Amino acid sequence: TAPSLPATTLAGGCYSGMFYGCTSLTTAPELPATTLAESCYSQMFSGCSKLQNVTCLATDISATDCTSSWLGGVSPTGTFVKASGFTGWTRDENGIPNGWTVIEQS
Repeated sequence: TAPSLPATTLAGGCYSGMFYGCTSLTTAPELPATTLAESCYSQMFSGCSKLQNVTCLATDISATDCTSSWLGGVSPTGTFVKASGFTGWTRDENGIPNGWTVIEQS
């Protein structure tokens, strides 16, 4: 079970690689920060092959490499909960994995 990550203000690289390769993780802790910092989530869940549930409420992902490969190698299907109305996510390992269902949180 992952620890709670309640921070809403992030520093550069703060969670980079935090769960890298954690093959038993199925649900990510909720990520409530709305503005991401440089490399803050970079490779955060990369290689978490059973991960299939992520809630990320970011609405500003413009910082350099903030989500670089953050969901590479996760389960091919899953659920991504995002901030309502935010359209900036790509559909790849740097955003929301292809094949995952997207739900908007209000």
